[in-house]
Amino acid sequence: MKKFTRFLCLGLLALAPLGLSAADEKKHPDKPLLWKIEGKGMKEPSWLFGTIHIGQGPIATLHPAAEKAFDGADAVYTEVPMDMATQIGLAKHFIRSDGKTLADSIGAELSKQLDTELKAINPALDSTPFQALKTWTIAVTLPMLEFQVSGTQALDMIIWERASKAGKTTGAIEKPEDQFGIFDDLTEGEQVVFLAESVRTQKEARESGENPTLALVDAYILGDEAKIQAEMERQINEMAKGEHKELGEKLLKRLLEDRNKNMAKFIAEKLSSEADSSHFFAVGAGHYIGKDNVCELLTKKGYKVTRIEK
Repeated sequence: MKKFTRFLCLGLLALAPLGLSAADEKKHPDKPLLWKIEGKGMKEPSWLFGTIHIGQGPIATLHPAAEKAFDGADAVYTEVPMDMATQIGLAKHFIRSDGKTLADSIGAELSKQLDTELKAINPALDSTPFQALKTWTIAVTLPMLEFQVSGTQALDMIIWERASKAGKTTGAIEKPEDQFGIFDDLTEGEQVVFLAESVRTQKEARESGENPTLALVDAYILGDEAKIQAEMERQINEMAKGEHKELGEKLLKRLLEDRNKNMAKFIAEKLSSEADSSHFFAVGAGHYIGKDNVCELLTKKGYKVTRIEK
């Protein structure tokens, strides 16, 4: 399961914004991760837009082609609802209900290791503020904490708010429960393993000076589908190795395979029922790239899906 949490940036709505590399000097991504959907009686084309769930530097500004598609869309859909009421209500999904603290669950040794990595991010930080949270939330959040101080909105939120202000129909493909259920259904023992892997990965990245998250960010800014896929496959291959192979495979199936099918079904139904409208579906780019992605699934349903790069 090594480096699994880095992979979440493209496949799951992140819990916090991340930082960027030197590429943030650009005004917008070099190429958009944008696909046009046509066919099956549609009067207007609709669009698949791949996001990365951060919103700084060039990522916060749409490529002109994506901007044109967004402007022409009647309705905009993100992964989950981004309205304020829903966002406020998310907190309940992260709070423990087993009567334990985080330290009770993960034990003294892992708590010590976690504190070491937290202090490496900020000397004033330790696990005290996280004691009431579910174990999996720490595993997902740890690789992102270094970048939280920016306080910027994720691209998904930027898109949602722009659509709302423009008077477009807004909606979501999934419910928050669909995403958090991927991890809530894990046993506490599996969640502890997940956190242990996250801590180990964080330590290895810190000691080596590498930042796998920024490798994904750079590939996204380039709009390089091949590089994104290569990075994803590298991390997937890492997950398939070692003593936690079964857990890694289970998470991967839930994170991508199952959700891709559900997303493609939702999109196809929306395109069929609202054939006179143009839709802009903005979800993590990982759902549009790789094996059995949403683009491929929609093509199998009879739609023409074309990558737009200029």
